[in-house]
Amino acid sequence: MLSLLCALTLVTRTLAIVGAQVGADGITNLFGNSFGLPGTNATDDYIVIGGGTAGNAIAARLALANHSVAVVETGTFYEIVNSNRTQVPGYDFYSALNSVGSNKGQSLTEFALETEPQVGYNGRKVVYVAGQTFGGSSASNYMGYARATFGTFDKWTKLTGDDFWTWDNVFPAYKKSCHFTPPNYQKIDRKANISYDAGAFDSTGGPLEVSYGNYQGPYGPYFDEAMERAGIPRREGLNSGTLLGYATITAAIDPETATRSSETSFLQLASRNSNIKIYPQTLAKRIIFDEQKRATGVEVRTNSVTNSFTYHLSATKEVILSAGVWHSPQLLMVSGIGPAETLQKHGISVVNDLPGVGQNEWDQPWMELSFKVNVTTGSQLQAGNEEVSAKLVEQYLTNQTGLLASIGGGQALAFEKFPQLYHQQFSNKTRKFLDTFPDDLSEVNYLSLEYGDNPPGLGPDDNYITLGSALSTTSSRGNITIKSADMADGPIISPNWLLDQGDQEQAIAALQRIREIAFNSTIVQSEYRPGSNVTSREDILEWLKENMSLIYHGASTCKMGPKADKSTVVDSRSRVLGVEGLRVVDASALPFLPPGFPMATVYMLAEKISESILEGN
Repeated sequence: MLSLLCALTLVTRTLAIVGAQVGADGITNLFGNSFGLPGTNATDDYIVIGGGTAGNAIAARLALANHSVAVVETGTFYEIVNSNRTQVPGYDFYSALNSVGSNKGQSLTEFALETEPQVGYNGRKVVYVAGQTFGGSSASNYMGYARATFGTFDKWTKLTGDDFWTWDNVFPAYKKSCHFTPPNYQKIDRKANISYDAGAFDSTGGPLEVSYGNYQGPYGPYFDEAMERAGIPRREGLNSGTLLGYATITAAIDPETATRSSETSFLQLASRNSNIKIYPQTLAKRIIFDEQKRATGVEVRTNSVTNSFTYHLSATKEVILSAGVWHSPQLLMVSGIGPAETLQKHGISVVNDLPGVGQNEWDQPWMELSFKVNVTTGSQLQAGNEEVSAKLVEQYLTNQTGLLASIGGGQALAFEKFPQLYHQQFSNKTRKFLDTFPDDLSEVNYLSLEYGDNPPGLGPDDNYITLGSALSTTSSRGNITIKSADMADGPIISPNWLLDQGDQEQAIAALQRIREIAFNSTIVQSEYRPGSNVTSREDILEWLKENMSLIYHGASTCKMGPKADKSTVVDSRSRVLGVEGLRVVDASALPFLPPGFPMATVYMLAEKISESILEGN
């Protein structure tokens, strides 16, 4: 694979170097002006802790509204510390495939967090990737973009008591965040037959590029037919408030350059058009409060081995915490907000006893089944076949197409409630629990990937495909706590997958349903993983416990909700309870895990909270 990386690197060296330029007005523009000065105390209107999906979006909106904003990020730019593996969509398997150990190299763009031993996973520890770079986890995911449903926001509104979160009010924010490009059939094979909901987007949309990439694999039409045979209806896209059915997913790809759209969207927009100050490789140590429990700033430390200085960034208006599902609650706790018993155990002065901090984590257990198929997939690229790789590099560089220009999956992506036949296998308790969810909220999601498990001794003409499943309506809830009062010590995380019998029943049903869908297709030749010897419910459950992993969709560790609920951490406008001048704006603040792919909803959340702030709330 080194030859691929070198080939792409040689071309990028011919591009203009970022540094300085003189504008048409004769004024010198220095790229360095977009960065804060390390080791120097500074004051801004807003400090955003975490330059990830939500952090960059809310920082940009505030900065573009002429507020002074500082963005503090533990990592730096993925374009300069990860070669081209983050920029090129087709390399997403390097960071996004948790279960493929041979591909999990070292990376400067990720926190490779490790869970505690998970009882539901037979005591296994699992790597939980979280972004440590500008772009956050949107710089290490599969780039899938799919919005939540009408019923999601009915529930959200009811839980918070705030009409701010109705579908009619959030739909414009979804549209505002992104710019949509329809499928380009000069580069995508027309056989892909992509249906999309053009009304889900505005021509004046925001900086996030959303498209279908410039390539769709040949397996797609066959899996479309398989979904139809399984009774799953076709949808006109997955972005208009309805998910139950199948479609090709949109992705955060800039189709012009065929690159990932992440920090290149909001953060770079703000750096070009505002006085935003960016602090890379800067670790937020603790949030600072005055005697009235108002957040006045943050103590930071340079995240460097050779030079480490601690200094203070002050906020005249607010501190906005956007460090993600694991690090936002961790930073709250080391700053004195959280369960008092935990804080006192680590010698942390209690600013506000909030028992919900770090609790209520919603997650999606994920399984991957691998099938041998008779069409070309990403198996040879993933296995490092040099001849195949060279051809794909040439396609990518000369025409911005081919497998490297795509996310390598997402066709015939489906959301459904389990069919009645499967529901009949569930216990009464499980069926009653599932009835508590909105009618349009899926119980399970099926996702095809052109990468996955390749058997040993893969032949040069062999191709395998992954058909995976994520469970949406689980009852097990995870948590996070702290090891010490130091943010440099990673958090203790327990997603608690498959602890509940009902979750286990759903997992068994999902595996059985995947097999049904797969063998409805004419391209599937055989099942490699788990294999035909895993058939009984007991064997299936044991295989799942030994092999399931995750899809990085954790949420709600600082959940939004009513003040009367003791597990609530932030109010309906993301303000932390019991203090002033502090909000949490990221996936941890979601009141529950919405269906779809959370990235889309996290961008929407940032748009809505910035809207609320700019309106004076």
